[in-house]
Amino acid sequence: MLNLLPYFETHPGRSIMEAASDLGYRPQQIMDDLNRLWCCGLPGLGPGDLVDLDHSYPSVRVTNSQGMDRALRLTPTEAGALLLALESLENVGGLTDLESVVSAAAKLRRIVPDDTVAVVDSVVSDEFRSSRSTVLETIRDALDGREVLDFGYYSAASDTTTRRSAVPARVFTREGHTYVSAWDREAGTHRTFRTDRMHDLRRTGESGDPHLNELHFDSEDPFSFTKVSFHAEVRISEEAIWLADYVPLELPAEAVPSGGFYRARMPVSSREWFIRFILGQGGRVIVDGPPELAEQVSERARAGLSAYHH
Repeated sequence: MLNLLPYFETHPGRSIMEAASDLGYRPQQIMDDLNRLWCCGLPGLGPGDLVDLDHSYPSVRVTNSQGMDRALRLTPTEAGALLLALESLENVGGLTDLESVVSAAAKLRRIVPDDTVAVVDSVVSDEFRSSRSTVLETIRDALDGREVLDFGYYSAASDTTTRRSAVPARVFTREGHTYVSAWDREAGTHRTFRTDRMHDLRRTGESGDPHLNELHFDSEDPFSFTKVSFHAEVRISEEAIWLADYVPLELPAEAVPSGGFYRARMPVSSREWFIRFILGQGGRVIVDGPPELAEQVSERARAGLSAYHH
């Protein structure tokens, strides 16, 4: 908010809409911040002590910045935290503009103290980048050219490998993995593919429609778990509560364990994956309902145990 003052002093008369485009904020947020700044100032809060602005949506002018005419600087801690975040992004891959991340990190390394760099810096090698970039570069080229991709894909939901033909629509990262949302021509809808499960990827040279008008992407819920109508009632052991960080377990706000287990709900978009997940936990997660789902888990467990006797 304080950085708005040096911004509008540098650009007198600029509109709030132009500022929103430059700064990446909503116009209403900038107007709200300016209204707050207009009520701020030095101790005493008398005439001449307050920030003075002439602001409206078509034009903003700063008449008294109270000395705040330069953008705020990063503290060493803030710079170190930012460098650490940039280093993490360099390792993730799948970015639309990796060069900007590398450039920003390089600038920070030049200005932060050497001891800070030593703590947070772990420069990514060119070999590491190139080993992960081939698939992503192919996807991005097809994304830019609206081109059909042909590839093999291992589905963790069904535990099968199939050949797919799809038109990429969006690339995003989530919890260290890179995904592509693409229009699956056989399914006739958008599907999400994890890039490290794609193999034998090739561009077909055939133009395709990514159906962007039908792609409803929510960055907070990219896999649409909140839209899944079928849920399982489960109990999760206290020592396995960390699973909630990796799978969509819904724990009550005031969760209290009973008998060493927490009660939770879990959306089930694929019964096959859910059954394999439950069996893989070896009793750390127990299914209480719905009854038919609990019975399917029990049947699969009995079938697996009976295999030991053959």
